[in-house]
Amino acid sequence: MNRSDFFETLHHGLRSLPEDERASIIKDLDEHIAISLENGISEADAIALLGDPNDIIEQYVQGAVVVPKRVQQPIIQKAMPQDDPPQVQVETKTEKPATKQISPFKIVLIAGMCFIILMLLLDALD
Repeated sequence: MNRSDFFETLHHGLRSLPEDERASIIKDLDEHIAISLENGISEADAIALLGDPNDIIEQYVQGAVVVPKRVQQPIIQKAMPQDDPPQVQVETKTEKPATKQISPFKIVLIAGMCFIILMLLLDALD
């Protein structure tokens, strides 16, 4: 199956979904194929790795596919012959971790507990 037939089948099978969702699914699958092609995998093999388009349609239409909230790059890579030992690449994160938010309920609860402890201490001093 070639790329055109693959996407024509998907487009027809996913027609019951909203247009933006259908476009997102097709774009995502097209990106997977493009990355596979960049890694030296043939178009037919890249499409075969994605699976049967009818199975993909069934999964999306039945709601069995969970769309991730963040985009993750596919892990498809062609093994490259190497003469030298592989180099270790270290990734450094420059993003700061998100600050943890304390809910207003917890703040009120802690303040209330502090008030009770203070009242108990003042009562004990009398």
